[in-house]
Amino acid sequence: MSTAQPKARRRFPGLDPVSLQHPYDRAALGALQRVPGLDIVIRKFIELLPERVAYIQNVAQTVRVSKTQCPQLYGFLREASAILDVREPELYVAQTPVPNAFTSGHNHPYIVVTTGLLDLLNEDEVLAVIAHEIGHIKSGHVLYKTMARAISLLVTIISEMTLGIGGLVGRGIEAALLEWDRKSEFTADRAALLAVQDSQVMLTLMMKFAGGTLFQRDQMSASEFLKQADLYEEVDISLLDRVYKAFLIAGVNHPLTIVRAREIVNWSGTSEYNDIFEGRYPRAAGYNTSQSNGNVSTSSASSETDSGLVRCPHCGREQTNRRYCSLCGGML
Repeated sequence: MSTAQPKARRRFPGLDPVSLQHPYDRAALGALQRVPGLDIVIRKFIELLPERVAYIQNVAQTVRVSKTQCPQLYGFLREASAILDVREPELYVAQTPVPNAFTSGHNHPYIVVTTGLLDLLNEDEVLAVIAHEIGHIKSGHVLYKTMARAISLLVTIISEMTLGIGGLVGRGIEAALLEWDRKSEFTADRAALLAVQDSQVMLTLMMKFAGGTLFQRDQMSASEFLKQADLYEEVDISLLDRVYKAFLIAGVNHPLTIVRAREIVNWSGTSEYNDIFEGRYPRAAGYNTSQSNGNVSTSSASSETDSGLVRCPHCGREQTNRRYCSLCGGML
């Protein structure tokens, strides 16, 4: 377990989310944005599946975390939000034994964690999970990830409305969206690592996701789990092995856990991660150096927002006027 206390963890004011974007995420997002009809599906999604309904349902069935309700969890939320420089989203706890967490609400993001997850993880790992979800918010993933959870139903509705014609286009969008959905997890894992600032925490977190239980959580070895990752990488010798891997991935909405473990451990040893950790990273458009809390260098930050910029209504990123957001892909 990490011994770092909240006051010891570095913060990253003005961090541009592009700094976190994993190459797999970037490539999958580009492929998704090139699929014809995406803007139509986005409009139908917002029209047919209003986020307010899901939000009210969530409020009615879960426990909202606050200063006086689950204050320790609220402390994790505040810390992760401060480290990643994101406005605090709402956080809820849902009663279910399955360890899980997700973010929803493209206009009003909120995070849900399950009791099964809280029962399984230690404090640093819980912080990592919350930071992972905040990473989705910071990176502008929420609209597309919410769509991914409902895309099958949405494609069916569109198909029925267009006598089957829309379904042909919709299936292509569905495949590209689900592929991006998986790849976006690598980016959020990077946000989690920046928050906990300890790759060992990320490794034990992935290990518990793969096979952790209360019974054996003190008898599991992170180093042995990492050896599994090495073994998995070796199973890529033949074309047949790669086909088997493709079948494994096709049926899941997250990357294989062992692959996530290896990717985040590898990134923790790169100059890219070290530069961000030491404060050498690009600042988001419009970031003002006077906002810095002094924890990291801000010499490269921009103090002004260039004229002619527009703010994405989905992820908040400012950019030159265009049809789609360059970060989250949402329509401007």
